[in-house]
Amino acid sequence: MSPHILLAIMWGLGMHHKVSFGICAVLGISFAASTPVNAGKSIALILDASGSMNAKLTEGRTRIEAAKTAVEDIVGKLPADVRISLRAYGHQSPTSKHDCQDTELMVGFDGLAANKDSILSKSRSIKAQGYTPITYVIKLAAEDVGKEDAKPHVVILVSDGKETCKGDPCATAKALADADASLVIHTIGFAVDAAAKYQLQCIARVARGKYYDADSAGKLAEALGEATKAEAPPPPPPPTASPAPRETTRIAITGPPKPGKLAIKNAEMMGHVVTEAETDKEVGKLSSFTTSIELPAGFYNVAFGKAQWKSIEVKSGETTTIVPAVLEIRNASISGHRVLDNETGEDLGGIVSTNPRMTVLPSTFAVTFDKAVWRNIEIKDGEHKVLNPGTIKVEGAPITGIPIKDSEGTVVGKVSSTGNWMPLPPGKYTVEIGNQTVPVDLAEGQDMVIDLK
Repeated sequence: MSPHILLAIMWGLGMHHKVSFGICAVLGISFAASTPVNAGKSIALILDASGSMNAKLTEGRTRIEAAKTAVEDIVGKLPADVRISLRAYGHQSPTSKHDCQDTELMVGFDGLAANKDSILSKSRSIKAQGYTPITYVIKLAAEDVGKEDAKPHVVILVSDGKETCKGDPCATAKALADADASLVIHTIGFAVDAAAKYQLQCIARVARGKYYDADSAGKLAEALGEATKAEAPPPPPPPTASPAPRETTRIAITGPPKPGKLAIKNAEMMGHVVTEAETDKEVGKLSSFTTSIELPAGFYNVAFGKAQWKSIEVKSGETTTIVPAVLEIRNASISGHRVLDNETGEDLGGIVSTNPRMTVLPSTFAVTFDKAVWRNIEIKDGEHKVLNPGTIKVEGAPITGIPIKDSEGTVVGKVSSTGNWMPLPPGKYTVEIGNQTVPVDLAEGQDMVIDLK
């Protein structure tokens, strides 16, 4: 039978690079230019409709609009006998609902000639708004392709970020691959941070697949083309008949499997709880005093505040070292700043003037400055990231306070005689002094002083 490819395209989580029509073009070449090879394949197309898909590209279009155009281009160039389905996730509930089961098989498997119009119609109706439940979607995708006859079952997962819900996608991928010897999962990381890349590499490694890195639309298209043509590993050879062995009794005595080690750099003094990925059971703690622990081979998660670095694989007899980052805020407020997940807005911890540093997993964050938010702060593994906000100071401010508004007219904070300065992200602000409005174009690290005396 023909090979079986489950194409899971998850365009999501904080993409900051331009998505171009090159994606569509390469996909069209990949499928249409070799019709005899691709004819009769089954493709389950999964479209990411999480909230981050509403972000605009440099060309002015949103990511979800570009993705819909890509769907139209793909189905317009596939051979007519290809079997295809459409699944979306994140499109039914807003981010505020924290819906980690928001996915729908919108168009079931059928020949392209039969369901092309339905796929185009359904994809055009999708509204991006929710979460990215990668673990949950992987499980359902395996069920989708498992109902088809041809083998192998190949998943191609494209993501620019990590799991935003509970569950560990790498541990899940391994369980799915163990249960289905025909399942192969290839992953493509599109401009991903270190934590997401680690997770995607782990998924591919445990599920007989390959990981592809892409940091531009052209490289993403190239990676997609390579992944669609990647051959599945050959099945294990069948057992061969052999003469009946002589009756020999052997007693093999083996010791217990060797544990591995999980090590950390840049750990906080208060420590980071380590849990089993599959059970969430606490198995140890890493800190600036205890920088490594012995663990049985398996998959683990490490806590950084309320966030978790997931899919950390510990191998027997080996040491796995993770290198988190440090986030520091200069001129931090005494009232503190909340560190948020950049996409979901989840509160991950706080920074205050008395403790202006925080150890974080390498990812992308947002930081609050009273009601203002500094967004899209990308931090790489091992990096010491220093935010240098500007400050607005009003000499002679009354005790009742003077409001500071952002460019949209929203009050983001106040200064008064008891607190006459405020740190803020770079941007345009106005200081409301009686009937007078003072515009302030605040640069990073700039100290702006307004004297009312």
